[in-house]
Amino acid sequence: MFSRAILRHLSLHGPTGAADLARELGTDSNTARRALRALEEAGLVTADAPAGQRRGRVVTFATQPERLESLLAALKDYLLGH
Repeated sequence: MFSRAILRHLSLHGPTGAADLARELGTDSNTARRALRALEEAGLVTADAPAGQRRGRVVTFATQPERLESLLAALKDYLLGH
């Protein structure tokens, strides 16, 4: 559920860092970072810095609109039995 809130926020407001997302969505930074990591692994968001080069940096995350559209289309087809 929190991942959906992150995707919506990033879609509406553009690239955002984990701490800002946490504050704006009313959670802690660790929860936001875990959710962002899962979304990144699923290919739904990208970061402006590679995973191994993030220490000590503010990293911003953005949605991958094409990937989201593709998954939504697949879900629609599935739900409609196509």
